[in-house]
Amino acid sequence: MTIPEDENKPQPPEGGNTAGAVPPVPEPTEPAPSSEVPPAAPVTPPPAAPAGGFPPAPPAPAAGSVPPPPGAFPAYAAAPQEPVAAPTRIPSTVNAAFWLYVASAVLSVIGGIVTIATAPGSKGAIIRQLQTSRANLNGQSLDQIANAAVSVAIGVSIVTLIFWAITFVLFAFFMRRGANWARIVLTVLTVLSLFNIIPGFPFGLLQVLASIVAVILIWLRPSSAWFAAIKASKAPRA
Repeated sequence: MTIPEDENKPQPPEGGNTAGAVPPVPEPTEPAPSSEVPPAAPVTPPPAAPAGGFPPAPPAPAAGSVPPPPGAFPAYAAAPQEPVAAPTRIPSTVNAAFWLYVASAVLSVIGGIVTIATAPGSKGAIIRQLQTSRANLNGQSLDQIANAAVSVAIGVSIVTLIFWAITFVLFAFFMRRGANWARIVLTVLTVLSLFNIIPGFPFGLLQVLASIVAVILIWLRPSSAWFAAIKASKAPRA
């Protein structure tokens, strides 16, 4: 029994001529997997950090290029400042000024003692001066006024003696240790000591001369440089 062929099925042309026939479309085939391993990408080592721990400096811009905006480069930390060592040797000018101030204090003490010792002997001269001037005594005798004047002179001498002896020696010690403020105080005291020339003469004059020479020595260039170095060694560092 013969099965009839389907009329809708395309038939090959007669005579076996395949010209004009549509060749069958080959099915796509997947490429066979390659067994070769692709080469690994080269690894670039990181740039070595320069000595000191700071990041590398950026390259210089090329000619004609626009400079980068501020903040494009990394900020470099400021290197800590080295501490300044205090000078250990005291200048000869400062040492000489120190001993001159000590001598000035000693002369002040001697002048005060001389004034105290000679004050009672001036009582007669005070009485004669009051008699000559015919001043109003306000009911007091010449002897009472003369004794009061002598007591005031002795008291002033004692106060002056103590003041100059203590202040000159005390501030001279601070000055010798490098305190610039003590140098300024001694300069002011030297000016004030000009009023001490007359009392206790000639010791008052010698005291003033010693103080003037000392104040000149502490303001000379070697002394000023030494005081500046002491101040710099005590200044706080960043």
